[in-house]
Amino acid sequence: MKKDYSLPLYRRRILLSILLPVLGVGLIISTVSTYYLTPPLFALIQDRIDSDLKLASKLGLQICENSLNYLMELRLENDPEMNSALRKEAVEEVKAISNQFQKVQMLVVEDNQAILGSSVKLEKRVLALPKLGRRTTEIMTQEFWGNPVRMHYLYFPFWNWHIVSYIPDRDYLGPIQLGKKIVYLGTFGVLASVWIALFVVIDILVNVPLKRIIAAAKGVAEGKFSKLTLKRKDEIGQVVHAFNSMVDSLNRKNEEVTNLISELSESEKRYRDLFEGAVEGILVAEIETKKFRYANPGICKMLGYAENEFVQMSVFDIHPKDELEFVISQYEAMASGEITMTSDIPCCRMDGSIIYVDIKGTKISVDQTECNLGFFTDITARKKAEEEKRVLQGQLQRAEKMEAVGMLAGGVAHDLNNILSGLVSYPELLLLDLPEDSPMRGPILTIEDSGKKAAAIVQDLLTLARRGVSVTEVTNLNDVIGDYFESLAHKKIKKFHPKVEFKTNLGKELLNILGSPVHLSKTVMNLVSNAAEASLHGGRVSISTKNQYVDQKIKGYDEVNEGDYVVLTVADEGIGIPAEDLDKIFEPFYTKKIMGRSGTGLGMAVVWGSVKDHEGYINVVSTEGKGTKFELYFPVTRKEIEINKADISIEQYMGCGENILVVDDIQEQREIASKLLTKLGYSVASVSSGEEAIDYLKTGKADLLVLDMIMDPGIDGLETYQEILKLHPEQKAVIASGFSETKRVKEAQRLGARQYVRKPYSIEKIGSAVRTELS
Repeated sequence: MKKDYSLPLYRRRILLSILLPVLGVGLIISTVSTYYLTPPLFALIQDRIDSDLKLASKLGLQICENSLNYLMELRLENDPEMNSALRKEAVEEVKAISNQFQKVQMLVVEDNQAILGSSVKLEKRVLALPKLGRRTTEIMTQEFWGNPVRMHYLYFPFWNWHIVSYIPDRDYLGPIQLGKKIVYLGTFGVLASVWIALFVVIDILVNVPLKRIIAAAKGVAEGKFSKLTLKRKDEIGQVVHAFNSMVDSLNRKNEEVTNLISELSESEKRYRDLFEGAVEGILVAEIETKKFRYANPGICKMLGYAENEFVQMSVFDIHPKDELEFVISQYEAMASGEITMTSDIPCCRMDGSIIYVDIKGTKISVDQTECNLGFFTDITARKKAEEEKRVLQGQLQRAEKMEAVGMLAGGVAHDLNNILSGLVSYPELLLLDLPEDSPMRGPILTIEDSGKKAAAIVQDLLTLARRGVSVTEVTNLNDVIGDYFESLAHKKIKKFHPKVEFKTNLGKELLNILGSPVHLSKTVMNLVSNAAEASLHGGRVSISTKNQYVDQKIKGYDEVNEGDYVVLTVADEGIGIPAEDLDKIFEPFYTKKIMGRSGTGLGMAVVWGSVKDHEGYINVVSTEGKGTKFELYFPVTRKEIEINKADISIEQYMGCGENILVVDDIQEQREIASKLLTKLGYSVASVSSGEEAIDYLKTGKADLLVLDMIMDPGIDGLETYQEILKLHPEQKAVIASGFSETKRVKEAQRLGARQYVRKPYSIEKIGSAVRTELS
């Protein structure tokens, strides 16, 4: 006969017989305690607080009466000063009453509810209450500025004062709440004691045997089929008997299953080793639904999802939406056997980033369902490296192209500077000798002005050659921009572009940079001019500056390294630059303007050369039809700007007959330098090569050399100076060149030729340099 292992009386015998009586007793105790103990306790606390409030108000009234009596005794009730002093004293004494009572605060209030004194600091000085009466003996409940209080007041008619004592509800209710806690804690303490006893009984009668049964059941789950030896005649005993019968049955079936598991585990191990050990990512997806069935650790690591997340996803979830049409076409082609591999497929990682993969695939059957088996190879790093290589090659090609053009421009500029010397220097000499009313002064000034304009264009060529900028002056870019906007050049741009609005937003406390204000100003002018010309139908051209710390490389038109920078931004709302033209905009003479309309074609090339001379970086962002933004990054310096020295007058250039030797391979240059220096009162000799200068100084001497840096044929200025220093170690010299401060110029300066003069000569430039060096 089959035994009955059901437990119909379990709850009645154990839980109901213990739990219900305990709960009933606990509820009765709690109800009785609350009913009989709480009201008397609350009433006692309330009476005591109300008594304190009334006593405090009464004491305050007595203080006011005593003060008034004192005035009347002295017959000073009509003395305003004495009245005021005693009233203030009375207010302070009333405020001090709060120190005699716990939590009670005092107020002195006039009839208009203005507060004369308070024992606590108040943000407001007027009560927002109904009008206070002249007599009261009752305790009131009011709100002070939204805070409920219990209060009492007495009226002092002689000064029209209300003496108010009050206690905030939070303090008034505190003792009552404490009483409640005591009652409830006592009640719950009794209940807790009973419950502890209950838990002990249940633990002995139920938990201990149940733990043994649970441990045995866990053992069965782990494959340990051990019987229980617990002997009980109650329901627990019935459970033990049923458990032991189950163990006997499981032992028989376990032997049958063990053999099957052994065979399957070997097959499973071979498959799992291949699947999970693969270096490539592997996904199995149903062809019809495109849902994933399996994912190996390789693909989990590659895309950042867990395996259990993959089985809830489909092909649509791991590719960008705008690429799904192409991806699905490749997926279906792989399912039909048309292709076995597809390349450069974008995949979305769990973190939102995109990687690129090559996929090799084939069709398989899983549980009678046709699936695609795909092997994923991550090619992101390779693709990124190829892209970086392409960008670097482009940057290198641009740099090489600019360097080549720059070399050509530099050579042309050197020759032009020598030719222009006559156009700049001789008019200056002639003007010094002509009277002020001479009719020849006008034409000669025109010749001089034309020569200076030509020299400015040559200076652009030198900037393009990156041989024309001395970036040693501490400069603030805000000052450069401010000076530019006050210049005639900017006013001319505004005149030609009346529909364009020019707006500046210059950063506060902008850091300084090492630079050339002249070339920085020309850079700003070229950018602003181009922006205005791009705004064919008007619009806004914005010029802004800011300090910026670059904590990681910025990859744009240039790659901006980490560091502190001052950033100049010039943005317009014009026609924009086509993407295919962005790589060409800094090339000399590259322009889409109509020939002869404006400029020399060197503007943006000069910007590029100037920024590079300042060791800066350029970034360009442009959208065709919406506008262009140029960002120039200049390294900051912590040096401060020196106060400008006063201008030196020509009289201060004058010499005192000092001997000067001019060394230059070009006759016209020697003549111009000699005449300018003679005009300034120096004794001048000249030679045409470095070798002649050395021979001259072997037997003679010179207080100063004016030494051309580039001389051909023969030795150049640096070699000449090095040889002369062997003869005269203290020999002073001024370096002159149609180029700018090359490395050889700087080496000569390091040796002692500190002053440098750029050709073409002017009486101011050569006079200042010679006077400074001799001094």
